Amino acid sequence: MTSSYPPVLAVRHGETQWNVAGRLQGRQDTPLTANGLRQVLAVGLRLAEKVHALDDVRFWVSPLPRARQTASILSDAWGVPFDRFVPETALVERAYGEWEGLSLSEIQKNLPEQYAASAADPWGYAIPGGESRRDLADRLSSWLHNLELAATHVVIAHSGTLRALRGYYTGSSLEAMLAYREPQTAAFWLEDNKETQLNVSPSMLQALGCESEGRTVWI
Repeated sequence: MTSSYPPVLAVRHGETQWNVAGRLQGRQDTPLTANGLRQVLAVGLRLAEKVHALDDVRFWVSPLPRARQTASILSDAWGVPFDRFVPETALVERAYGEWEGLSLSEIQKNLPEQYAASAADPWGYAIPGGESRRDLADRLSSWLHNLELAATHVVIAHSGTLRALRGYYTGSSLEAMLAYREPQTAAFWLEDNKETQLNVSPSMLQALGCESEGRTVWI
C-alpha cells in the first residue's frame, strides 16, 4: 500500500511544571522542569544518529514556548540550527478553554456537567472556549495532507496534537486514539501508514538522572 503521507518523526515536549501539578495546559504554558530538560536531552541523544542519517528534512515546532524550549535543546543535541525549526500553528495543543489550568478532580467537582458531556461524547464535545477532539484532528489531517511527500518531517509538539497526528497517519480508530500515550522519553517514527515507538534506554535515563516517562493529565 502506498503511504498517503511522508515519513514523520514526532517528539513530545519535555515534562513541564503543570505536568507535575496535574493541570491541563492547552494554550496556556509553563516551562520545562529540570527533569523535563533531562528527558529532552535523552530523547535528543537517542534520535541523533537517526536524524543525522536523514537526507531531506523539514523541522517543525508548535509555537507554544514549551515546545520551542524542547526544540532548542534538540537543536543543540543534533547540531541543527534552531532557526530551521519552523513554527507551525497547526501543531499547537488542543485548546481546553475553561478547563485550562485545572486538574481533573477540579473539573469533576466544579464543572460536573461539562465533564459528563465530554465523557459522553469524547470525539465531538467542545469545551466552552476550547476545541473538540474532532476540531483538533481535522486541523492535523489538513496539515498532514499538505506536507511535501519527498521530504522527512521532524515534528515537536504536544500529547493531544501527537495523538491526532498518529491516529490519522495510521488510520487508527477513535478508541485506539483515546488509549494512546505519549511518554516524554520516547519519539514516534511514522512511515508507510505505520508507527514505531522509539524509546530511550533505561541505562541512558539512569545516566542522565531523569524519570522514565514524566507526569501528565490524560483527557
